[in-house]
Order: sequence, then structure tokens, then C-alpha cells
Amino acid sequence: MLEDKLSEVSASLLSAYDSGELLGALDEGHSGWQKWVKGFSKSLKRKGKSLFMPLRVLLTGKLHDPGMGPSILLLYKAGKSGVAAAEVGFITLDERFNMLRQLDWDSLNQDQPQPEPAASLSS
Repeated sequence: MLEDKLSEVSASLLSAYDSGELLGALDEGHSGWQKWVKGFSKSLKRKGKSLFMPLRVLLTGKLHDPGMGPSILLLYKAGKSGVAAAEVGFITLDERFNMLRQLDWDSLNQDQPQPEPAASLSS
């Protein structure tokens, strides 16, 4: 995913969050989320797996979950109402976005092993 410009998706997601666009959509519920995702998809020129895998990782920290829309709405509502406690490992959307702001994407990309040239693989 790092090779699929995850840092660019993160930057766009942070921008949508900071502008209030994402939170406004979540306030509208499932239909607001769906509308927002469609617009986000168009702005990034991504759809399907190339959109939802990065979003899922950035928003939930997981590669798989039961469903993106319901999961994000639950995280948003539970964090907003304060019904979930940090002691059980719950991370609110606000905390998740603070974590994303602290990521050093350049460092993450540098830590990835570089593929060996084909010539050295055959020797």
C-alpha cells in the first residue's frame, strides 16, 4: 500500500477532515458517508479496492473489517458520544487523525526493502 501513494490518500483524507467535510458527511449518517466517498473517489481518481483499502487502513488501522461505512459511522458516533473508553483500546476518529498527522511518510517509504535488479537474481 505504501507503493500505491498511501501518503497522498492520507493527505487528502486529512484535508477533508480538517475542512469539516468528512465530519459533516458523517453527521448525515450512511447516506452522507456514501455521498462523501463518491466525491472523494472522483477527486482521487480511485475506485473499488484502490480506494477502500487505503481508506480502511488509514481510518481503522485494519486491513479487513465488516464494512467500511458502518465501521466509520460507529467509530465517529462512539467517539463523539464518549460511550467507548480508551481502556478497551478504542481509538476515536479524532485520535486516528492525530496519529495520521504524526506519520513520517518519507521514513516509511525509505524503510521498505528495495527489489534486487534482475541480473543479480539470476546469478
